[in-house]
Amino acid sequence: MIEVRTMKTLIIYKSVHRKNTEQIAKVMAAVLEAELAKVEDVRPEMLGHYDLIGFGSGIYASKVHRKLARFIRRMPVENRNVFIFCTSGSGEFKNQQQLTAQLSAKGCKVVAEYHCSGEFSPLGFNLDKKGHPDPLDLQGARSFAENLRKEAYVC
Repeated sequence: MIEVRTMKTLIIYKSVHRKNTEQIAKVMAAVLEAELAKVEDVRPEMLGHYDLIGFGSGIYASKVHRKLARFIRRMPVENRNVFIFCTSGSGEFKNQQQLTAQLSAKGCKVVAEYHCSGEFSPLGFNLDKKGHPDPLDLQGARSFAENLRKEAYVC
């Protein structure tokens, strides 16, 4: 008899100002039945216990948070399936190819990516992002995670 189980999943994230990324991470973790951890609470050697790892960050000056970037640089080379997600007040995250390349260099396969708007309005800019992530963004994150879950079965 073949036993089918869902992948053991960890979501690592960094969320600072308005906790936009944390909101998205919590929605995804609930759907995936994943463990959820702030990047500063995770040690690289812990990753070996997971089949699927999510990396999430707000975008700061067109980059993921420096603590998440440093964690990825320091993590051991692993053959892992990973997904990335981000929130930003400036539209699409344009440096995801750089993040994907860094993860690929670590032996990871990026299986999916998700982005949504996040409220951040320094000096009154980006007012069109006010209230984000909104219910539609949260539903998008839920759907993204449901699709990951459907594809994330192993024998």
